[in-house]
Amino acid sequence: METHEPESETAPRAGDKACLIRIEDLHKSFGDLHVLRGVDLEVARGESVVIIGSSGSGKSVLIKHVIGLLEPDAGCVYVEGQSVHHLDRAALSKLRQRMGMLFQYSALFDSMSVGDNVAFALRQHTGWKENRIRDRVSEVLGWVGLQGSEGKAPAELSGGMKKRVGLARALALGAEIILYDEPTTGLDPILADQINELILDLAERLHVTSVTITHDMVSAYKIADRIAMLYQGRIEEIGTPEEIQNSANPVIQQFIHGRAEGPITAM
Repeated sequence: METHEPESETAPRAGDKACLIRIEDLHKSFGDLHVLRGVDLEVARGESVVIIGSSGSGKSVLIKHVIGLLEPDAGCVYVEGQSVHHLDRAALSKLRQRMGMLFQYSALFDSMSVGDNVAFALRQHTGWKENRIRDRVSEVLGWVGLQGSEGKAPAELSGGMKKRVGLARALALGAEIILYDEPTTGLDPILADQINELILDLAERLHVTSVTITHDMVSAYKIADRIAMLYQGRIEEIGTPEEIQNSANPVIQQFIHGRAEGPITAM
């Protein structure tokens, strides 16, 4: 679907499967806690990669490196060949405008209406006139099934609707990469599946590249091209949903079936 944003000369082409995100030997510690111990991962353009792992395994820490919110102790994250943590502030800001993030609890501004939440980044980064911003807000809210909700307050929304508004905000600047932080957390199975369907629809419609962290295996199987398991600070295994389901690795089998007994112990 055509969007309002001017395309950059280096904008990726839909269908180009070249590596877009590359994570090389990534290490991160917080004091004596070694969270990432050499993560290697590649995400192709247009691909949907889901990262699974136990609570506290470092999934959120990993995607915060992708968007440049954390700096690695060692290793590197490359987005379209650019080393994220070596970019200056202006270049990092420009790169982040190509990314959108749906936070676990939506992270909406309670004091702003739905429309103002979605318009926030447009007003910060585009210099567009208000009528163009309003048109864009209406467009992206339409993508997530919330047409006409601009005047509502976040307190009036259900959990599923808040997720949709958060996703519309992530899409407003024309993001090419969407990072999803536990997108189905706190939702009942029906609402969770609606979010999964929305993620699939947007991937097909907008040709975005998606990286999702989750412990919801129903969601992972549905939205992933590949699933990567993060365990003890490294990628334990990566494969298609079918390959992960049929893995002989006891770590994978314990996690995907939610078994108390196995090599994974409580953290």
